[in-house]
Formats: sequence, C-alpha cells, structure tokens
Amino acid sequence: MSDIQHTSLTYRLARRLESYSFAAAPEQIGVLEGVRAALAVASLVALAVWLGRPELSWAAFGAFWACLSDPGGRDSLRLRVLGIFAIGGTVTAFLAAAAAGISPVVAGLALLPLVFLPGLGGTYGPAVSQAGTLIAVVAVVAVDFPRAPADALALAGIFLCGCLWAIVLCIFVWRIPRYAPARRAIGSVIARLGDMAAELLNGERHHRQGRAVWDAMNAEHRRAVRAAIERARGIVLGVENGSAYFMAEIDAADRIFAGLIAAGHHIADRDTPLDDGPERSLLSRLPLLLAEAHRQVMRRDPASASLAAGADALLRDCRATNSAMTRAIGATVQALADIAQLWRQRATASDVLPAATPGGGLGLRRAVPPPVLHHAIRLAIAVILAYALARWLDLAFSYWATMATVVVLQPMAATTWPRTVERMLGSIAGGILAALILTVLPVKLALLLVILPVAAAAIAFRLVNYTIFVIFLTALFVLVTALLQPVHGIPWARVVNNILGSLIGLSATLLLWRRQGPTPRVLLAAAVEANLAYAAAVVASVGTSPALDAFRRAAGIGSNAAEMLQHRMALEGQRRRARLVEMEAVLYALRGVAGASTALALSDREKSTEDAESIQRQSAVLVQAFRQGGPLPDPQIACAASEDIVHTIVSVTLAARSYLEPVSAVTADRHGSAI
Repeated sequence: MSDIQHTSLTYRLARRLESYSFAAAPEQIGVLEGVRAALAVASLVALAVWLGRPELSWAAFGAFWACLSDPGGRDSLRLRVLGIFAIGGTVTAFLAAAAAGISPVVAGLALLPLVFLPGLGGTYGPAVSQAGTLIAVVAVVAVDFPRAPADALALAGIFLCGCLWAIVLCIFVWRIPRYAPARRAIGSVIARLGDMAAELLNGERHHRQGRAVWDAMNAEHRRAVRAAIERARGIVLGVENGSAYFMAEIDAADRIFAGLIAAGHHIADRDTPLDDGPERSLLSRLPLLLAEAHRQVMRRDPASASLAAGADALLRDCRATNSAMTRAIGATVQALADIAQLWRQRATASDVLPAATPGGGLGLRRAVPPPVLHHAIRLAIAVILAYALARWLDLAFSYWATMATVVVLQPMAATTWPRTVERMLGSIAGGILAALILTVLPVKLALLLVILPVAAAAIAFRLVNYTIFVIFLTALFVLVTALLQPVHGIPWARVVNNILGSLIGLSATLLLWRRQGPTPRVLLAAAVEANLAYAAAVVASVGTSPALDAFRRAAGIGSNAAEMLQHRMALEGQRRRARLVEMEAVLYALRGVAGASTALALSDREKSTEDAESIQRQSAVLVQAFRQGGPLPDPQIACAASEDIVHTIVSVTLAARSYLEPVSAVTADRHGSAI
C-alpha cells in the first residue's frame, strides 16, 4: 500500500501543476538517457581540463545541446534532426564568432538572421522546432566568443566534434531500449488511473464539505488523465516498431478511464456516501489491481497471470451484484483483463510486436505558417534588445541573458509567462546549488566528478518539469564554467543574467504580441459541441463501441482545452474581467454531461433517434450563441432516454446563459482577446 500512496502523492502534485500550465510528467524521467548524456559531456569536459584548453568546452556544449535536441523515436527521424542541429549549429557558431570578431555592432546585426532563421523551425514540426531553438542558442553564445575567421572556423570544428561524439554515442554505441518511452508513458496513465480510483473511495467528502469540493477534485483528475492519455498517444506514435501494440494498451486504458468516470458520476449523485457494503468493497480492490498493472507495464516483459486472476475474480463479483455502480467498476476491470490478454498474446506471439505504422517524418512544408513567422520576428527583435542591454550593462557571461531570452520566448503568450517564472525560479535554485557545491568541493577533480550526476539529472528531467530541468542546467553550466574559466561570482552572474533575459523575453511577448489561438468563447463552443455530440451518440446507440470511445475522447479533449485556458487566465488576473467564475460553471456542467453519458453508455438501454436529434438541436443553438452571439435555447429539452442527461444539459444551458447574457458579443470578444 505504501507504493500506492507514494504514486498517488507524486501524481497529485503533478496534476495540480498541470492545472496551471506548469508541465509535470513524472513518467518522462529518463535515467539511462541522463547517464548517457552525462558521459558524453563529462568526458569532453575532462579532456578540456586535462589538456588545459578552455575552448574545448565548445565540444561539451555541442554534445549537451545535441542530447537535448534528440527527439527520440525512430532512428531515421533522430538522425535527420540531429544532423540538422549539428550542421546548422556548426555554421551558426562560425558566422556568429567571426562577426563578433569584427565588432559588437556587426555581431548584433548578424544575430538577426542567425536567430530569425532557426526560429522558423516550427514550420517543420516540434522536433525541428526544438533543434532550431538550440541553434539560436548557439548563435547567442558564439557572439560572446569573438574570433578571427580562422579561429572561428576552429571553434566551429570543435563544436561539430562534440555534436558528432554525442550522435555516435546516442544512436550507435549506447542504444536505449526503444520501447522504454512508450512503457513509461502508458505506466503514467495507469498510475494516474490508480490515483483517481483511490480518490473515488473518498467520494463521501462532498457530503461533508460540499459538492464543489467533489466537482473540483473530479475535474482535476479527469483533466490530468485525459492529458496523460493524449501525451502517451503522441509518444507511442514515435515508436519504431510496436506502435499498434502499445496503442491497444492505451485504448484499453481509455476504457478504464470511462469506467472510472461512470463510477465517479454514480458516487456524486448518491444521497448518502458509500457504505461498507459490496460496492465499497468492490471499489476498494480496484486500486490494488491498477497498482499491479502499473508494476507490470513498466517491465520489459509484463507478467499477466496476477493481473488476469485478480481481474477475473473482481469481474465475477461485480456481475453477481449487478448495480449501476458495479457495472461501471466491471467495465474498468474488463479493460484491465483485456490488457492482461494483450500481454499474454505478446508473450506467445512469434512476431513479438506488430509493425510500425508508416509516416513519422519531419512533416516538411514549403509555406511558413503566420504564427511561426511572427514568433521568429519577435524572437530576433527580443534577442537584439537583450544583446544590446547586456553589452551596455557590461555583464559578465552576458550570453546567459540572451540564451534565457531565446528559450523563454514562446510562440504563444499564454505559455511564455509560466516559462519565464520557471526559468527564474530554477535559475535561483540552481545558482544556490552550484554555489554550495563550489564551496564544499573547490578541487577540480571533485567538481569533475560532480558534473556527471548534475548533467545526468538535467537530461533525465528535461521532459518532466522545466523548473527542475533549469535547476540542474544552471548548476551544470556554472560548474563547467568554474572548471574552465574560473572567476569569482559565477553563480550570481548566472542568476542575474537568467532573470534579466527571462524578463526581456516576457516583455517582448507583452509588447510585440499578436493575438493567437482561440478565445474563451470559441473554446467553450467547441467543448459544448463535443460533449453534447457524445451525449447524442450514446442516446442513439446500444452498447459500447469504438465510435462512442472516439466521441468521449473528443469531449474530454474539448473540455480540457477550455479548462486549461480558464486556469491560465485566472493566474493572469482576469477572473472578474473575463467572467471566469461563470466560465468555470459551464465547464463543470459539461463534465456532468460527459459523466452522465458515460454512465448511460455502460447501462442497458434502448436507442432513441428522436432524443438524439433533440440533443443535437440544443447543441446547435448553444454553439451558435457562443460563436456568434445568437439567442440561447430554452433550458428544457425533449429527451425521454435519460433524466440524468436531460438534467445535465439543462445545467449547461443555464450556466451558458449566466456566462453570455450579461455581456455583449463585442465585449466578450474583447475579453477573450486579452489573453
């Protein structure tokens, strides 16, 4: 039980952070990737120290940034992306260092194209976008190392050697098991589902503390699990072989999620809390089964016997009780049994995993999307401002400021400010950590040994949480600099430069921002449309089907998008101006529609085309009201299929009226554009 409690605590913290746009993915801790990158970096730092050649630090920079640009997945994709970074970074390092060797003014002018062009990397997908960001980082660092053309060429050659060393080590020498990211991603989904199931046992809290407490907890879980499922789908699509096999596990996990949604809906609608009868007893066994599923899915060869036996026993007991609640639990257990069956088939199959689905290239396009172009222009301007200010202030290690500007400035304003906060907090904590290490271990050999775990931690946590990543990244750069360019005050310089660069990036977002992305009304319209489409599909069908799963998934994604925007706007201080309390009421009502629809989908029912059409008509009028300010429908709808669904749709309509009626469409659009 202690493992379950530890997992629950970890994912409770993660889902709280995710609610406020601070990414937290504990499943993405890559220990082996971290150790491999640490070896690549530390070996080159040791060589620079041994030879007494500080310029060899550029080989360590190249190796580290190459490891950061590694997108994972198929080797063909990795080679292309790493090749783009190695070649682009080498050319950029030469041009930037040579330009800086002429004069600071020429260096500043050179930064414009050297930052703008990599900023267009988003045209070709997230993998190239990441490589482009790191090439821009190479540019802003290289201008702080002015060289004559011949020396600049040597510097670029050293950088290229570091990149090639990392590529050889990562792709050809030390190959990480190719299915590890997929297993970690699916394990995260199972762990979050176990956390959700454990919380359902405490569902009586809404009887003691009010329904709002339950609604908030339930929405938080559903948002976190849906995000984890979609994140896992994206990771699995990058698996070189076996994407179909792992996708089947994710689909089964999605059905577990559906069963828990239905169980939560039944608990919330009870007049009394769960007692010590059969329903609580059956539900209490579910977290144990999910914990077993989590333990096994993280193994290279999952053992299915224990999970299958436990699932079969619990499934028999659920069928013997046969209530609405136990049918929901039974649907969850059946999905677990299906996962165990997948493991059995894998263990006995001659061809262990199905072939990969085709595709997965760089997605090259000729036309640059306007948002990517605007971001590249804004990035180039911000970097020039940061470079000029750092030169004017005569900052030591000023490239840390321009580097912070590059990595903080994001295409969307809503993602720039949390990145800014995380960068500053991580820099302060990392600076303190590095200062403590330098005080306790001033000897070069000791510092060299410490660089290994620090570099490993930076790479291992790079996809987990940005603040944690920056803590170790800051400590790493400070320690490497202290080894190769020892001066006083390096940790303090890193902190000051990072804060300054982060604030410049945020200022550029606020001053040069062009509104992008949908407004709250547009996202609410999409969420209403998706959730009511799911309700109509359930009413018009009998039993469960993959088509209903697709409708449910679309409803969850739509609600998640609107809820994340609502949370971000609340943190930006727009709660009253943008009517976020009323928006929150609409979203809670939509969660009720999804819960009632999922519960009905797992029950014995007759299909009703007329009732489904009634729901669709209600949806069309509501969507029109959100998108174009049309009149709101009457709250009551004609639907005899489910009183529960009728009640929740009435709640959505009343909440929409509260959100829309007090403000005109023009005013609401102005509020939406404030994000």
